[in-house]
Parts: sequence; structure tokens; C-alpha cells
Amino acid sequence: MGMSNWYLAVCGINHKTSRLDEREPLQLAREDFARAHAEFSNRNQILESTIISTCNRVEFYFVAKREIDPFDVVAGFYNDFNGADITNRRDNFYVKKNKHAVDHLFRVAAGIDSMVLGENQILGQIKEAYSSACAVKAAGKIIHRLFHQAFRVGKIARTDTEMGKGACSVSSAAVEMLSSRLEKLKNPKIIFVGVNQMITLAANGLRRLDYHNFAFTNRTPEKAKELALRYNAEGYSLDHLPELINEADVVITCTGAADAIITDKLFENKPDKKMTIVDIAIPRDTDINTDRYKSIDLFDLEDIKQFVRSQQAIREKAIPLVEQIIDRKLGEFIYWFDHVRYEPIYNGLHDAFENIRRDELKSVLEGLDPEQRAIVNQASKNLVNKLVQLKIRLSADKEKSE
Repeated sequence: MGMSNWYLAVCGINHKTSRLDEREPLQLAREDFARAHAEFSNRNQILESTIISTCNRVEFYFVAKREIDPFDVVAGFYNDFNGADITNRRDNFYVKKNKHAVDHLFRVAAGIDSMVLGENQILGQIKEAYSSACAVKAAGKIIHRLFHQAFRVGKIARTDTEMGKGACSVSSAAVEMLSSRLEKLKNPKIIFVGVNQMITLAANGLRRLDYHNFAFTNRTPEKAKELALRYNAEGYSLDHLPELINEADVVITCTGAADAIITDKLFENKPDKKMTIVDIAIPRDTDINTDRYKSIDLFDLEDIKQFVRSQQAIREKAIPLVEQIIDRKLGEFIYWFDHVRYEPIYNGLHDAFENIRRDELKSVLEGLDPEQRAIVNQASKNLVNKLVQLKIRLSADKEKSE
């Protein structure tokens, strides 16, 4: 691989350049990962590659022969892989080469290119993509080094700055808002109303904080019981809500009900009941006169979103620090990358120049004494080295300007 005949590129589409419905047909299902990696890396002109596919982005990272167009390769792949025709979608795709491609992946790994700033999931998704590429031997020397460096960037960004601090999803925010309130209570009783992903995420988050005193209730009691089993808890039908509310310190509710489930009626006999209710349902599950029941703290989706925004503000302040980390790691990678890219041209050119030097000086050196011969020999070798270095620099500059 000579310097002038290959490049590193990313060709991709993300939440900034397209709508979800535009990305959906391009997403690769988990069960197709291995086949996609194998087929893409085996395409003519592709030397090594990795594909990242999530609901917010589909990105192809690859090392390719210089003469090929990155978008054309990706379009050709889709055409062969699943019959998708993306030739008229070029505007949705971005193409970045060499240093710019590396910078892009580092930003993605650090969480500053995500829809939700600093989200953690993306790092796992990049690792999964890389593992899949390795399993079918699609990754090579450049991709290995690139992705390992990206993992490092992602980790440092989250451990050394505020980028990983604070909640970034509705359920993690709900848990975080609750945790400061729960600290004051001894073994608080937590009631979950509804059975769905939001409720499961909240329950998992609270269990991680070491709260276990749970009960689950749902319109279909079987579902409540099934979910409760995971947490060593009891499951009930909604008919049991009045007595459950009676013993609850916290209620987290998220059902698909059209009308409110938690109303003033539940509190008529207990005007001073102290309780925190987190309602993450749309439409809301609660309809309580909080002026009348002052000891009940009620948070809804708007409060939580406000909380997420305040957490995001903390992360936004970390961006300059994260960018410094990226710049530092980018510098380290590019130093290595340039060396790898220009090595072959260096060797090839050096040999050619060296042959010319010997031929030209042969007759000249014969007429000199040993001392002069050594001086001329050394000076001409230095000249060859400087010319080769100059050629490499000019080639690098030319590539950067393209």
C-alpha cells in the first residue's frame, strides 16, 4: 500500500443529516451484522472496514484504493446486499477522509456527536460493530488501531470530564431525581404502576442504587406478577392500588390509560400522606389537587425533561475539555497514521534515489582519496534523504488540500 494509492474514509448518514424514516431502510439488523461486514470488506478496492449501525447513525469506516468514490462503494454495497437503491441519497451522506474521518469517530465515541450529549450507549455499539468486523476478519492494521484509540477517547471523555455525569434519559433522570429524596428514608416502599420499558428501566436503576422494597401493579395482573418476579417482589391488579398507595413512599407510574388512575379519591382519608409521585405517562396518570394535598410531591414528564436539560447543561460545559482530549489523541493517531502511509513511498523512492546516487558518483569517487570519498559519500546520502523527505511532505500537503 503506497501512500498515494489508499485512504481512510467514513461515509455515513446520521440524525443531523436525515430523518429517522430516511435512516430506517439503511439500518442493518444485528443478525445481519456478520454478513454485512463480510460482504462490504470483500468488495473490490476495499482493504479493511467496519460498519456502525444504530437508530441514530449508519456509518461505514474503511480503507480503500485511492481511485474509488466512497459513496459509490456504499451505494453498490446496499444494492447487492438488500436491493436498496440509494444513488439519489448522496446529499444525506457525509464523506470524511483520513484525519477528518478519525476526528469524526473520536467525536462519536466521546458522545459529542450524539442526539443526547454524552450518552453512554454509543460506546457499546461501536465496540459491537468492531467485534463483528474482527470476527469476519474485515478489520486490519488501520481499523484495529483506529477503533482501539476511539474506545480510549470515549473512556477518557467520560471519566476525566463531566461528559458522563448526570442523567440523559427520561427513566435515568427519574431515578436520579428520586435518589436524593430516597436517601432520607429507611427502606422506602416503591410502587410501580404499569408494565413497560420505562417502568423496567426505572426499576433497574433503583435496584442498582440498592432499593429492593418494590411492588408492581397493572391492569393485567399476570404481567405485573411476571415483572415482579425479576425483582423478588409482588405483582397486583389495579384494584389493589388504594391499599398499595397507603403503604407507598414513592409511586412511579407510566401506563397507557386514557384517564387518570391516581386521583384525589385515593387520598381522601389521608390528607397528610407524605409521598413522591413520578408520572412519566402521556397522557398523565395522575390528577391530584396538590394545593389540597401539600405533602405530596408530584413530578411529571415536563419536570423530568427540565431536569435532563439542566444535566445537559453540565455536559455542554465539558465540551471544550472533551475536544482537547480528542485533539490530543488525534495528534497521536495521525503521527502513527502518516508514518504508516508514507513508509512504502519512502522505501520505494529511497531505493530508486540511492541507485541513481551510486551510478552518478561511481566515477567521481574513484578519483578521490578515502577521506574526501567519505565526505562526498555522506553528503550525497544526506541529499537523497532530504529529497525523499521533501517528496513525502509535498505528497502529504497535496493530500491534505484535497
